[in-house]
Amino acid sequence: MSGNGVRGPADWHRAWGNYDDEALAALASTGLLRRAGKDVEAGKVGWHPDGGAAAGLVAADGQRVELAIQGPGGARCDCPAPGICKHILAAALWLRAPAATDAPAAAATEGATEAGQAGVLDEVLALDQDALFKAAGTAAVRKAAGMLAGLGRVDIAEQGAVLVIAIPELDLVCRYVAGTGYEGMVSGAAPRLAKALHLLALAAVWHAHGRVLPWPAQAGTAPSDADTTPSTGGVSAEERRFLLHARALVHETCAAGWSHVSDIAAPQLRALATSARVESFPRLAGLLRGLAGIADLLAARDFGADEAQALQLAAQAHALIHALGAPAAQADPALLARLRGTARRSFEAGATLELLPLGSYWWEARSGARGLTSAFWDPQAGQVRQAVLARRDDSDPGFSKDGAWARHSLWPGAGAAAALAGKALVLEEPRLAEDGRLGTGGATRASTQPAWLLRDSRWQEAGFDDWSALREAIAGTAGLLGEPLDMVLLRPAACEQPQLDEAAQQLTWRIRDRAGRSLTLRLPYEAWKAARLDNVEAWAASGDTIAGVGARLERGGQGLLEPVTLLVGRDARVHPVSLDFEAGQARPMLATRIRRMLRGRTAPAAAPAVRGHGRVVHALLAQLERKAMSGHLHLARRDDELHALRPTLLALGLDGLAHLLARYLAAPDVGRALALYHAGQTCLELDTGFL
Repeated sequence: MSGNGVRGPADWHRAWGNYDDEALAALASTGLLRRAGKDVEAGKVGWHPDGGAAAGLVAADGQRVELAIQGPGGARCDCPAPGICKHILAAALWLRAPAATDAPAAAATEGATEAGQAGVLDEVLALDQDALFKAAGTAAVRKAAGMLAGLGRVDIAEQGAVLVIAIPELDLVCRYVAGTGYEGMVSGAAPRLAKALHLLALAAVWHAHGRVLPWPAQAGTAPSDADTTPSTGGVSAEERRFLLHARALVHETCAAGWSHVSDIAAPQLRALATSARVESFPRLAGLLRGLAGIADLLAARDFGADEAQALQLAAQAHALIHALGAPAAQADPALLARLRGTARRSFEAGATLELLPLGSYWWEARSGARGLTSAFWDPQAGQVRQAVLARRDDSDPGFSKDGAWARHSLWPGAGAAAALAGKALVLEEPRLAEDGRLGTGGATRASTQPAWLLRDSRWQEAGFDDWSALREAIAGTAGLLGEPLDMVLLRPAACEQPQLDEAAQQLTWRIRDRAGRSLTLRLPYEAWKAARLDNVEAWAASGDTIAGVGARLERGGQGLLEPVTLLVGRDARVHPVSLDFEAGQARPMLATRIRRMLRGRTAPAAAPAVRGHGRVVHALLAQLERKAMSGHLHLARRDDELHALRPTLLALGLDGLAHLLARYLAAPDVGRALALYHAGQTCLELDTGFL
């Protein structure tokens, strides 16, 4: 029996009648809902003879469904299927139909639905928060409170009697159904996470409408905190179970082979990323989200899909999972906190951020994504910060290279990227995304000031003017504990003229630091980079003082540093030059020769030469990538080419890598292959080959 005091058909209509098809599909699947609808159409659903509406019992295709006042999520069926079955869905569909009751009941239901349509948002805002916290439980309250502060955009929409709450960064859509309360909410969240995520969704609605959230003391955090830092305590038993599950799923996905990844892999990885965020593993969540994105492309046979990148992220995730559970992390709270990562998304309330614009650059990815990245020097943090305007594909015809540069505003008060040249920028209420980038739009407001003088101490201390310090900084970002670094500000003491490398189909440009040490920047030719190649050559020959260079960093044994912006002296002030958009005075000759040389060709540019140890590590990774594509990471033949690499690794002094290779060849499995691949990648990251 339901035991909830509901006795009439109209009462069940009020409790169940507001669940639309989308809400019901979120409980199970669209296919199961379709089959349930066919049972209703065939007349296989009605009140059960053992008590009917008074007892809250429905007969559906020969099964007995016990209704619950909180909706289908609390119902029970006597069939052997676990969770929400076809019969529960059929009962929900049948209870929506007026034929299920007499006319007065139907009228009552119609009135309830209309009331729900008019006030489902008001109903959510009027919920008793103390009762809600009690229903959710201490663990769910703690998790929801910890995530709310770092939450990004939340989309809230009323759809009839349903309030739809979407949280894009968690790939989560929750539905609150009028009249059913917190316990009647539905989403695609895993059952063990549903309480916390549903509470988070409601809290986001309250927060969006300016409601103060009186979190109980046991929540352990306040949603007004700007920095959401996970607990620094040891990994709990529940978290260990999650990490084991995460490792098993990553291994399972790799074992299937990245060249024929299944359609279900991406949703599974995405759900796992959500779980990682809830379990206070933000860094792992980011890796899993990236892996899910690549799995989507691979499953769709997208030309931009990259199996090697999938293996790289899987290896990083495997290494991070192992490190999180290692004794060293349990004994060192600071180390564990760094491995967990943080979900910082904003500065202190009322903070301001003073920035020097470094210019902007355009980029295009093989997946079809494209965008404009604007770089800024932050003197307080001593680092480059970036803001991105981007689109995943060509679905937005209004977004173009020239439009993003000249028309799309970054923040109110700042204007487009093109308008920032020759100015300094002050941001009020700045926001940071999880990857450290500046969030555009939102509540942030901008104002401009005169650009910095070349003699300003803030400029004299900016970036790197010592290439040995640059090497140390880049090497320090390698491995699990390294922070992302994809752009650096260089302040050269002297610049040579760019040179054409015809074999590699690129321009090379040597710049020197204050000690006279040389650093080689490279600009590989691609058709969409033509203006960049022209302009770097023209500006280098223009006679203007080049006070700084903004360079993109691509990690690995080749160590590519590609100039994308310049900082030139103009009227004794620092003036940014965006190489994709601003032409110099001199006539470019070398870039023109590259285009003439490649006219009509489709072959990719030759890879730059790699030093001896780099070649061996690249060969090792290439072998593992081929195995990962076919799903053969767990296999190693006697004639496997990997056997021949071990003596060379030992001869080069790469003993640790040689040991991991020997361990893998002795007992090949996915876990050992991922550990070996990650170690090889770290070796390449530590090798800054451009210096």
